Amino acid sequence: MKIACYAAGSVGTNNYVVSDDNGITCIIDCDGPIQPLLNYIAQNNLKVTHILLTHGHYDHVGSVNELSEKLGAKIVGGAQEMPVFTDPALNVSQFVGPAIIVHPDELVNEGDVVKVGDMEFKVMLTPGHTMGSICFIEKDIIFSGDTLFQGSCGRTDLPTGDWNAIRQSLKRLAALPGDYKVYSGHGPATTLEEERRTNPFMRK
Repeated sequence: MKIACYAAGSVGTNNYVVSDDNGITCIIDCDGPIQPLLNYIAQNNLKVTHILLTHGHYDHVGSVNELSEKLGAKIVGGAQEMPVFTDPALNVSQFVGPAIIVHPDELVNEGDVVKVGDMEFKVMLTPGHTMGSICFIEKDIIFSGDTLFQGSCGRTDLPTGDWNAIRQSLKRLAALPGDYKVYSGHGPATTLEEERRTNPFMRK
C-alpha cells in the first residue's frame, strides 16, 4: 500500500491518496483545490475507484462532489452520518462559504468492508465528533478522521457532537489488539500505542 497525504483547504485537512500495488486507488476525505491530487494521480498512473469519507464536515467533503465527477469515483460514507452530509447547518458549510450537500453512492455501517483493489477497508463506527463519524481500518492502519489526533481528539461542540460518545469511541479504539499506524484528519501521523500511552483523552 502506498499513501500520499496532501494537507489542503481552509483548515489544512489531510487528503489521503491510498493505492494498492496495481495502482487501484481511493481518496480518503477531500477539501481544497483538487489539482494537486489530479497531478499526483496522473503522474503515478493511478485509477481512483472510491472516495471514502470519515464524516460530513465541510472541511472533509469540500471537494468531494467535484472530485467524484472528475474521476468517476464512487463516494462512500457512513449511513448514520447522512443528516450531516445533507444539511449545511449540520456540516457547518453555510457558515464558511457555499452550502455543501453530499449524497454518497454507498452507505456503510459498523463492520462493513469496502474493497478497493487488493485493499479492504473495515468500517468502525466512532461517533462523537459527529453523529456518524467512522474510521477506516486496513490491516494495521487506521484512518481516524477527526476522532483521534496525535495527543488529542476531535471537538464535540459543533452540531451533532457528543463528548460522552467520543469518549466511548476512543475507548473502543484503545481496546483494539496490537498496534496500528494512525492517519488523522489533521496533523501528523501517529501510532495507536503512542496514543494509548500519552494521549490524555484515551486515558480518561
